[in-house]
Amino acid sequence: MSVVIKWTVAALQDIARFVAADFGDVDPKKFHEAKVLEYLYTHQLPVGTNIARIRHGAHVGGSDPREAEHITVSLQRGRYKLRTAHIPTGR
Repeated sequence: MSVVIKWTVAALQDIARFVAADFGDVDPKKFHEAKVLEYLYTHQLPVGTNIARIRHGAHVGGSDPREAEHITVSLQRGRYKLRTAHIPTGR
């Protein structure tokens, strides 16, 4: 599997408010990328997925206000969005 992790400007702004202590002394960007990689290796991906674009850093709620903390990621084939995934952070 060869999937590249990319970031939106909004996601980078989201994580700018975090420090390593928020993630067990792990750099916030590394924490997010590790969670995305774990998801990529443990879930069935749409055929042809080659980009995982982090759209929003760790947050609670969203379209479902009761949803636990998660990272919002678009799974893409090139420029085409195949699916959106909400990846739990486990915090």
